[in-house]
Amino acid sequence: MNQLTATARVSPIIEPRDMRIGDGFTAKHFSEDAFNGLIDPVVMLDHFHMTAPTFAPHPHAGISAVTFMFEDSVGYDMNYDSCGNHGPIHPGDLHWMVAGRGVVHTEQPEGEGFHVHALQIFVNLPAHKKHIAPYAIHVDAKDIPVFRAPGVRVRVGAGESNGVQSPAVLPEPFTLLDGFLEPGASFTHRLPAGWNAMVYSVEGQLELTVGDVHSTIVTARAIGVSATEIQLTSVAGAHFTVLAGPALREPLVKHGPFVMNTAEQMQQTLSDYASGKMGTLSAVPTAPAPVTGKNR
Repeated sequence: MNQLTATARVSPIIEPRDMRIGDGFTAKHFSEDAFNGLIDPVVMLDHFHMTAPTFAPHPHAGISAVTFMFEDSVGYDMNYDSCGNHGPIHPGDLHWMVAGRGVVHTEQPEGEGFHVHALQIFVNLPAHKKHIAPYAIHVDAKDIPVFRAPGVRVRVGAGESNGVQSPAVLPEPFTLLDGFLEPGASFTHRLPAGWNAMVYSVEGQLELTVGDVHSTIVTARAIGVSATEIQLTSVAGAHFTVLAGPALREPLVKHGPFVMNTAEQMQQTLSDYASGKMGTLSAVPTAPAPVTGKNR
C-alpha cells in the first residue's frame, strides 16, 4: 500500500525474487518496476553470494554497473573489462563501472575457498550521459570513510551522510551507505530535494520512519522512499544499505544489461554490441559458459 504524507512517499515493502545459477551463485533480486518509481535512478539490485565463476564476459550500456563487496567476503572478485582494467575487488571495496555507450566485462572469484558476498547495482545514467565513453571508478575498503555514533557504524561508500564524504567521484550524484545498528540504536540520513532512496535490510529488522509514516523492514526486504529525511531504528540490531540518488524521471527501455530511453536507441545499442564496438577483454581466464536471460 502506498502511503502519502505532505513530505514523503513510501512504496510497499518488496520481497525479492530468489535466483540460483549453477552451484556457485545465489541472489536476492529486486527490479525498479516493483517500487512505483520510488527507487529511480536505481534500476536493479542483486544481493548475491558467489563461490565459483558464473558469468562469461558480457556487455552493459546506458547505466553504471556497481559492485559493492561486503566486509565479510572471503577472498576477492577479479574484474576484467574492455577498458583494459584488470584487478581484484577485495572485501569492503566499491567498484563502479560507468558503462556509458557500452563496455564488456566479467567479475569472478578466483582461488579456493573464496566467497563473494556483495551487491550488484544498476544505476541509470541520464539521457545526456548514456553515450559517454566507458570508464571505471574503484575505491579500496581502507579509503571508505565511516560515520560513527553510539551503536551506529555506517560506511559511506559513495556520496555523503552526516558530514562524512566518500572520495568516489561519480558521473552523477549518488549515495551508497553500508550501515550497522546495535540493539536499540538509531540512524538518521537526510536526502536532498528530488532524491529517492532504496532502503534494504541485509540482516535484521529495521523500523523506518519517514515523516509520519512508519514501516517495518525484515531481513531481505526493501522499500522505496521519496523524502527529505529517513530514520532507521533496530530493536535487536541490523545490517542495512541505503541507495539514493536524484530521480531522473526518464523513459526506460530495458533489454538485459542495456538500459536506454527509446526503442531506436536500444536497437542501435544491440547493433553496436553485435558488431564489436563495445570491445573485448584482452586477458581473461577460462570463462564459464554464457548465461542466457540474465541481467548481469
